[in-house]
Amino acid sequence: MEEKETIHINLLTELTGNLISEESEWEEEWTENDAYGMPLDGTDLAWYESAIREELNRYGEDELMQYFSGSASIQEKVKSAVVTIENKDGILYGCTKLELNELLSQEELQEFTEYITGQYSDGWGEGFEQRDIKVDGGMLNVHFWHPDMEQPKIYEKKTEQIPIKPEKQRPKLQLLGHDGNIFSIMGDASTLLKKNKQTAEAKEMCKRVLESGDYYKALLIISEYVETELSLPPKENKRTKKKHQPER
Repeated sequence: MEEKETIHINLLTELTGNLISEESEWEEEWTENDAYGMPLDGTDLAWYESAIREELNRYGEDELMQYFSGSASIQEKVKSAVVTIENKDGILYGCTKLELNELLSQEELQEFTEYITGQYSDGWGEGFEQRDIKVDGGMLNVHFWHPDMEQPKIYEKKTEQIPIKPEKQRPKLQLLGHDGNIFSIMGDASTLLKKNKQTAEAKEMCKRVLESGDYYKALLIISEYVETELSLPPKENKRTKKKHQPER
């Protein structure tokens, strides 16, 4: 049976905070609503990303599925739900990283996001916001939930696959029939390589041939770059062997 590929999704929510400043003159600017410190939004909190991440590591980027007791279908589809933070375009968000076996339906997603925001307000998040994070200029408290918070935004994390360039096949050059002039053979090999879009290899080959000082050795060098009657099979190619299995 073919194994399904894991789906990675981030649920992003607005992150807020309060900074209790060490600078007493700031207190004059606070209102009664700011009694717990100067209010900060996600853009402000991005300045403190490293400190918040360190505190998250100490507190524990918790696996929220261990507390979930909702629909069985959600439990089957969600492999893990880990709380962290995410910096997107210079704004710091609260983030639950989901690993899914299968995409959630609209009803399941509604149920699950309500569970996440509940954890932010009364569970995991309630404990984290009580932690005092020491930062330059004061003490910071971070809130994953606030009364006017919007629904989590969904971002699918697609795995980027780096295309592997196929190894270029060596062009073929028949030595039989050449007049024995190494410079003529080298010139023909260089032309073939350049036509095969291997200009760098052509330059490298010519340099090694000119430095070899020996006719037969020069033929062997050319035969590493183009396929001739003297070429070894790819796995036994001396140039490859020298790179991976140094001779002593």
